[in-house]
Amino acid sequence: MTVIEETTAGTVPQATQPRTWSFINRRTSEPMAVTCMTGCTIDHTQEMGRAIFPEDIWCWTLAEDMTLPVNADGKPEEFRILSTVIKVEPWSPKIADRLPFAVIELVDDHFVDGLDPDGLETVIRTLAERLDQMRAMQRRLVEVRAQYMRRARTA
Repeated sequence: MTVIEETTAGTVPQATQPRTWSFINRRTSEPMAVTCMTGCTIDHTQEMGRAIFPEDIWCWTLAEDMTLPVNADGKPEEFRILSTVIKVEPWSPKIADRLPFAVIELVDDHFVDGLDPDGLETVIRTLAERLDQMRAMQRRLVEVRAQYMRRARTA
């Protein structure tokens, strides 16, 4: 039996224990057991006991959505940004994907995936540098606005 708990944020369920279940290998008709990765939030009931290809089995953690209004076509629309999940594909043809890896959704359906711990750290470092640049730009904006408003008052 799977136990699902709410996180402290109250919106992202987390499995407290890895689940073990089985499916039928669609190529060989043999039963295969799989144990979910710790924290897997996918409901695998559609795959349990059914004939499917092993490479179609995967687990991931669910990230809490964060959105920003993005103006892509002249009117702002809420898009998901910077959600990160941990995913594993136990029978993937890509050997690296058989170990848990990170996937970052930069903005609505645009992903950086296949990140090992070092790759994820590189993305984090890159985003941290960008945030530092944005903070510097915000300070500059405050100064430029103040100067602009002073000029407007004296004009």
